[in-house]
Amino acid sequence: MAKTNAAADTEPTQAEAATTSAPKRKIPGNLPYLTSSGTMKTALERIIDPQQPPKYNADFLENVLNIKGGAGRATVSVMKKMGFITSDGTPTELYTKFRTNSGRGSAALQGLQTAFSEIFKRSTYAHTVPDAKLKDLIIEVTHLSPNDPVVTAIRGTFNAIKSFVTPDASVATPANDAPKQEEIPSSDRQSGNSDQENGGGIRLAYNINIVLPETSDLNVLNAIFRSIRENLMR
Repeated sequence: MAKTNAAADTEPTQAEAATTSAPKRKIPGNLPYLTSSGTMKTALERIIDPQQPPKYNADFLENVLNIKGGAGRATVSVMKKMGFITSDGTPTELYTKFRTNSGRGSAALQGLQTAFSEIFKRSTYAHTVPDAKLKDLIIEVTHLSPNDPVVTAIRGTFNAIKSFVTPDASVATPANDAPKQEEIPSSDRQSGNSDQENGGGIRLAYNINIVLPETSDLNVLNAIFRSIRENLMR
């Protein structure tokens, strides 16, 4: 009987096996989800205390975090979407930050914003909205029926990560919302260019007064004007 129980602990349940083997539906928005969203919360809780692994993989999940079966392995893809691990399972700085008491809340929020970016595009403070509003946002992104179990799974996964977000966690400002420089009217730009071409906005004017001698000799006058043209009017 002991052998039977041990086997049961290491083998995935029929539901988990079906979830792992069956291809996931292609859903607009590419929102991550686990059919057993509680496993996501458990995984995040359990990475805090153990030493950070070189790879977040099935071996680490089963032997260190003690999370077995397909539901545990499914957390790998969500961790990647959150930016907690790289494509090969290597923990990132965000993973490390989440393991600290001071950085956990903001790291959880950053991971949530990264994984569910399509939701946060529609509501910057999606992590604060009621469940009914969150469900509406998911339906808006995915185009799924309100009764679709995937909507419930996405919402559960979102809330599992959100449970680590603290009230003081700051919301990251999207790059496209950065303050824009005020556009300068074309007339001003042209004026500015002209100023640069004339020494950075400083313009100098010269007034030259020429006193001609009293003479009726055209040769003298021609010589004066020729000298002016050659030396001053260049």
